[in-house]
Amino acid sequence: MTRHRSSPTAKLAVRVRKRARTMLKSIVSLEFLQDIMHLDDLQEDALDESFLKYFDKKKISKQRKDSASNRKFRQRRSWAQFQESLTERQFRRYFRMSRECFNYLCMRITDNVGEREFKSEDFLKNMKFCDEFTDAKTKSLMTAHEKTTGGFISGEVKLALTLRLLAGGSYLDLSLLYEVGPSYAYDIFKDVLKNWILDDKLVKISGTDYVNDEERLAQVALEFSRASRGFFNGCIGAIDGWIVKIRKPNINDNVTNPGSFFSRKGYFGLNVVAIVDRKKRVLYRVIKSRGAEHDSTAFKHSNLYKWLIDNWKWLKLRGYYFLGDSAYNLKSFLLTPYDNALHGDPEDSYNFFHSSQRICVECAFGEIDLRWGILWRPLHFSLKWNCRIIDACMRLHNFIVDFREEFEPTSYSAISFDREIFTEDSRRFLAGQQGVGSWGVNGGEEELRRDAEGNPLLGGRPSNAEVLTSAEGRACRNMIRDYIESQGGERPAANWFRSQNRTLDNI
Repeated sequence: MTRHRSSPTAKLAVRVRKRARTMLKSIVSLEFLQDIMHLDDLQEDALDESFLKYFDKKKISKQRKDSASNRKFRQRRSWAQFQESLTERQFRRYFRMSRECFNYLCMRITDNVGEREFKSEDFLKNMKFCDEFTDAKTKSLMTAHEKTTGGFISGEVKLALTLRLLAGGSYLDLSLLYEVGPSYAYDIFKDVLKNWILDDKLVKISGTDYVNDEERLAQVALEFSRASRGFFNGCIGAIDGWIVKIRKPNINDNVTNPGSFFSRKGYFGLNVVAIVDRKKRVLYRVIKSRGAEHDSTAFKHSNLYKWLIDNWKWLKLRGYYFLGDSAYNLKSFLLTPYDNALHGDPEDSYNFFHSSQRICVECAFGEIDLRWGILWRPLHFSLKWNCRIIDACMRLHNFIVDFREEFEPTSYSAISFDREIFTEDSRRFLAGQQGVGSWGVNGGEEELRRDAEGNPLLGGRPSNAEVLTSAEGRACRNMIRDYIESQGGERPAANWFRSQNRTLDNI
């Protein structure tokens, strides 16, 4: 009895034969089976091993297909929805600037790099729905991204993620918050720093450009003159050093003497020398110096110091100079305080007004350190990226100072609001750290000349220009001291008692 070809049994036999032919073609197409078929003597063990490899491959392929069918794709929240849910205090605490300042920063970056590079949320919406902004291929690519990875990451989200990392946030938490891969979070961070924040079009810090801009010098000198009652009417900046904690450099950083980075504070660090104006704006910075290097030595290795030595007569003719503490050598272009001055002496009065103007650089370091929480613990990047991160923190600080001066109303105390928020965060961080700030040497150190590897050098003498500028510096300092005395300027008694830890009752 023959089966009809349309019967269920016949149809099943056809499907089985078709599946067998398909499997046979797949097996024969495998390279390892083709190699076996060319052998004269087919070994049964080799065939069995080839069949097992093939079926294992088919099993893995099926598992991947099942996993892909059950995959949960990202649904990234828009930046507009996220930032609207934050209060003004929360926004400042998260991103270390006001909402208006953040929007202005996005606008400036867009002007510098272009809309297609920044990719704001509005630009991405126009690309998706407007034919004049994009072609069909780009639209299909955007649709594929939305269905798989949640869509393109907007420029606002990239910038917010970078600011949160600079503020001390964890990349693991930020990857969950912004729906990006954990490893990709640091890729975004480095890309934004290198191409957006460190762009001179956004904020440029150049000491040589500053000292060659006579209009800018006159403006800064006027600010210091008004703040010092006219005693320091030629001051064009305050200089000081700042140790930033880093991890111990290794051979990957091309450092042969890691000990040269161990600072007097008791940890590895970079010695950052900076010059700021009266409004705490950074005018110049040197970030490449080792932590064990003296402040004055780090400054002497800078290009600005070489320019000052070559052009000190030009500055002296205009009466311009910087203010620095006792760690620096007295020069005609760098005035330092008197050593071992007694209360009531003209030298002590000079030191008081000198310190009152120089304190702005200490305040600038404190504001930068409080604002960017990434500096609260040792930087764990490479030496090159540690310098870039410190530079980015300073540039963003300048950007905020410029915005605060230009746009925020004088009646709104933005500085006090920021200080309250950042101080609270830093206290919480330091409370959970054991031994932070409780050890190390806080005094000065002997100035040593060092070679390129940080090793001390013996001998050597100052150049004729350095000797001459030191003599001119003493004459300039004495002249300012005499002028302060002639105008009746002196250190307030209450200030001296407080600095000496005394009261009127115990003397």
